[in-house]
This record gives sequence, structure tokens and C-alpha cells, in this order.
Amino acid sequence: MSALRIDPDATSSRLNLPTDSTAQHDVLRSLIAGSTDRAVYHRQALLHLHSNGAGIRLPVNPAAWALACTWRGLNLPYLLYGPVIVTGPDTSGAIEDLNDRLLTEAEKVADKALELRLEWSARPPVSEPAAQNELLAYARRALRPS
Repeated sequence: MSALRIDPDATSSRLNLPTDSTAQHDVLRSLIAGSTDRAVYHRQALLHLHSNGAGIRLPVNPAAWALACTWRGLNLPYLLYGPVIVTGPDTSGAIEDLNDRLLTEAEKVADKALELRLEWSARPPVSEPAAQNELLAYARRALRPS
């Protein structure tokens, strides 16, 4: 079952999750290193993240935040923390496969976030809001039809 892991450093990796719901839960908990929450930012996808990422001071995940903002079509007023696993929806107790289109979109956003992060090492953004706006512009451009 296809999924994508997006780490706080904007690297991403494809995953194959088990089909059994109990095994899925165990694997997700292991990958996220703690209890998980599910968030819906797209009708056909779930983002799984640490349930207390901010509280235990996990690093901000700008790539996952940009993906969530882009899919929802708005700037989220909060950040996402720690590794995030993107999967298909849960319609019958077990998480479904992330479809190829959404998998590709998530990878594109993570790639753009990584590209921008490397640019920022030579040209830091002037402020946090400027960084967020630039990241969202990159993410939205990545998902525009060619």
C-alpha cells in the first residue's frame, strides 16, 4: 500500500504499508515515534502526524505544512511538527492506498521545499511570514497544471 513519508528537513521517501489495519497503526506509530493523529487536508488523503509534536518540541515540518495549505487552498494558522506520513483515506477501518496523482503531488511539494531550503542557506528569508509566503508560492507553483 503506497504512502509517502515527509521529514522535517523536506526529504521524502515512498513507503509500502501493510494492508492489515492493526499492522498499519503499529507501523505508523513506529515511523512517527509516538501516538498519531490524522488530519484531512484533501478528500482522498490523510496526513498522519505526532499527536503532541509541538509539545515535545519536534522540529517544524515546512514541506508537510505547505502540502496541507496547498491542498486546503488556505494558509494554515498553525504548523505541523515531526515526520508526516501521507496515505490514502480511511473508509472502512483500514487506510487505503495513496493514489498516484496525490503521491506525485506530495513528492513535488516536498522536492520544492527542499530546493527552497537549500536556497535559504545562501539567501535567508527576511522574516518567518516571508519564508512561509515564499514556500507556499513554490508549493502552489509545483502543483499548477503544465
